[in-house]
Amino acid sequence: MVASGGTQTNGGTASAGTSGSNAGGASGGTGGGASSYDAAVLADLPIAFWAVNQAPKSEPDLTGHGHDGSYPGNPTPPHAALPNGDSVVVFDGVKQYLTVPSNAAFSIPTTGNLTWEAWLRPDVLQFPHDDGSSGYVDWFGKCEHYSATCEWEARMYDTTTQEVPNRPNRFSAYVFNPTAKLGSGADWQPGAGVIMAGSWYHVVGEYTLLTQPADCTNAASYPGSIDIWVNGVKWNHASHGQTGCLSQYKVVPAANDSAVNIGTMAQDSFFQGAIGKVALYDHLLTQTQITNHFQLMTGKAPTGTCADTCSF
Repeated sequence: MVASGGTQTNGGTASAGTSGSNAGGASGGTGGGASSYDAAVLADLPIAFWAVNQAPKSEPDLTGHGHDGSYPGNPTPPHAALPNGDSVVVFDGVKQYLTVPSNAAFSIPTTGNLTWEAWLRPDVLQFPHDDGSSGYVDWFGKCEHYSATCEWEARMYDTTTQEVPNRPNRFSAYVFNPTAKLGSGADWQPGAGVIMAGSWYHVVGEYTLLTQPADCTNAASYPGSIDIWVNGVKWNHASHGQTGCLSQYKVVPAANDSAVNIGTMAQDSFFQGAIGKVALYDHLLTQTQITNHFQLMTGKAPTGTCADTCSF
């Protein structure tokens, strides 16, 4: 059942700045096991895939493409078990993160398509080290120094934000012009009580420059669109007006030299909780592929719907 709430016409607005058993959660069960999940991801041909479990050592790119990451400060964080039993790092939400050097393959314009995918377990819903103004953390992204090398990010909001209207525990996928500032986004806005601390969530964000919904205005000058899924449930663009259209904020993404960071984006907000099985693709995943990944990890089929808000 979809939770109630009005259409949020400002839902896709984001500013990247100008300077540097759980309800809805994938819990319990054995899923398909580590080998079947990893094999399924690798069969879908990611350009990079990190288990996120090797801190303080180098984090290998499981695709063999050599996009290995490192943990600044060489932390030795605790680990958590994913629903299939695999171990992943628990970030402290203060300063810990994984960083991967820039590569053209991680940029939307390289192929016109980019997909990111991750499993995350927020251990709090009001992040102590959020952005300090709106009330969110950028937990993954390629926008390390903001202007003039900003590209894209994954974001999660606090339960109580400074936004009007409030954006409680929203998951978002954003894309920016190199100068940062306002970006276009797709928003997976849960209903009240849907997201719970300590639960696992499978989040997928997709960007394309090749197509867009028919209602995107000015698409000839600013083509492209954004989509997002949580636990296999896709957001509903039709309930959000121009949100999800790159043309909403005249975004023309460019490939730049920012690192890709996991656990933070620009070291000005930090995710407190576990993150694992992070993959990047230079193509779009289908609903069938996303559903398959969720089922292999959890042993369950996705359930839920989205309109202006979403529920499981």
